[in-house]
Amino acid sequence: MKRWRNIWSDQGGNTAVMFGLAIVPIVGLSGGAVDFSRRAHVRVEMQSAADTAALAAGRILQSRPTTDAAKLALVKEDAREAAENVFRAALANTGDGDGPMPTIEFVDGVVRVSGDVTVPTSFLGVIGISSLQAKALAEVAVPDPTFLEVAMVLDFSGSMQDAEKYVRMAAAATDFIERMEASRPDLAKIAVVPFSEFVYAALPTGNIRDTAGADANVPLTTCLMNRGYPYSATEEQPLANVAGSRWPQSDPNQAACLQYATNSLRVLDLTSDFDSLTASLSAMRPTRLTNITLGAEIGWHVLSPGEPFDSARPYSDPVARKILILLTDGMQTVAAEGPDGSTSTQAADEVTAELCDSMDSTGVDVFTIAYDVTDEGVRSLLAGCASSAGNYYEPIGANSVATVFEDIFAQITESAWLSR
Repeated sequence: MKRWRNIWSDQGGNTAVMFGLAIVPIVGLSGGAVDFSRRAHVRVEMQSAADTAALAAGRILQSRPTTDAAKLALVKEDAREAAENVFRAALANTGDGDGPMPTIEFVDGVVRVSGDVTVPTSFLGVIGISSLQAKALAEVAVPDPTFLEVAMVLDFSGSMQDAEKYVRMAAAATDFIERMEASRPDLAKIAVVPFSEFVYAALPTGNIRDTAGADANVPLTTCLMNRGYPYSATEEQPLANVAGSRWPQSDPNQAACLQYATNSLRVLDLTSDFDSLTASLSAMRPTRLTNITLGAEIGWHVLSPGEPFDSARPYSDPVARKILILLTDGMQTVAAEGPDGSTSTQAADEVTAELCDSMDSTGVDVFTIAYDVTDEGVRSLLAGCASSAGNYYEPIGANSVATVFEDIFAQITESAWLSR
C-alpha cells in the first residue's frame, strides 16, 4: 500500500501528460489561423467574381434596354447566364473550390449577385470545425431605360466631295443608326440635319420671313438662311411680330436652292423609322458652301420641344437624354450677323460658340467631329463646342470617321456601375 501511495503522489512527468492533453486544442487554434487566412483569400476572390459578374449582367441590361415585358424577360435571362458564366470562370481560375452557383436577382433597377462557398479546413477539424463559409455580395445599379434623342448635324458642303468624304461620313452615320436600332429600338429617335450654305427643311410658314398672307400653320419646304442675332444663338421660337426671330429663305425658284431638293438634302426630324433615315442618307449629295452656324442652330431646334419642330420630349423628362453630333470638314464660309452687329464669317463663328455654350447649359450633350480639318481655328472652335474633351474628335483618313461614330455610340449607350 505504501508503494501505491508513493506512485500516486509522484508528480514526475506531469508536464508531458498535460502537454499531451493540450496538444489537440493548441494545434486546432494555432493552425486555425491558416484556415482563416485561406478563407479570407477565397472571400476576396469571391468578391471579385461577384463584382465582375454583376457588371457583366448590368452591361447587358443597359445595352439592350426595353419597356416591353416579354423582351425584358429575355434580356434578363441573357444577363443571368452571362453573370453565372463570369462568376464560375473567375472562381475556377483561382482553384479555390467549385462552390454553388451564384444567386442572381433583379430588384428595383439593381442587379444583385451573391455567392457562398464552403472552404474545407485543414487544422480546425481537430476541434470539430470541418469547414468555413466564404460569402460575397455585389450590386450594380442599372438606371431606368434612357430615351435617346440624337440630332446628327452633318456637313454636305461641296468640299465633302473631296476623296468622297461624304460617302464615308454617310456610311459611318448609317452604321450608327443601325446599331441604335439593334440595341434600343423602343428607346431612341434620331434626326438628320444636312447642312451646307442653306438648310433645306419643312417649317410652318409662319416661322419663315416674307410669307405674309400665307396660312401660318401650312408647312413650307424651303432653303433656310441664318436668323438675326441674338435669335440665331438661341432655341427661341419664332415670333409673329419680330422679323429677326423668323428664318429668311433663299429664293426657292433659283438654282442655288433647287439643288437641295435635287441632292436630297432635306432635314429629317426625330424619328424611330430607322430604315427611312438610312435610305435618305444614302441619297444625299454635297453642294455649295459651309454654314456651320445654321446647321448647329437647326440641330438644336430639332432637339427642342417647341416650334418649329415638335417631336422632341421636354427637357424636364427624367429619362430623356438629348445628344447633338456636329461634323464638318472645314471652316465657316457663310457670313452671319454676330453679337456686335457686324456680319462676317468670324461673327458667325462667335455665334456658333455661343450656341454650343447655350446647348450645353440646357443639358444637350454636344459631340463635335473635325473631319480632315487642318485649320487650327476650326479645330479650336469645334473643341470648345464639345461638351467635354472626350466629346471632341479629329478623324483623319479613310476609316477613322467610322471609328469615331462607333466610339460615340459606345459613350452614349453604356452606363452601368457598381453601387455596392
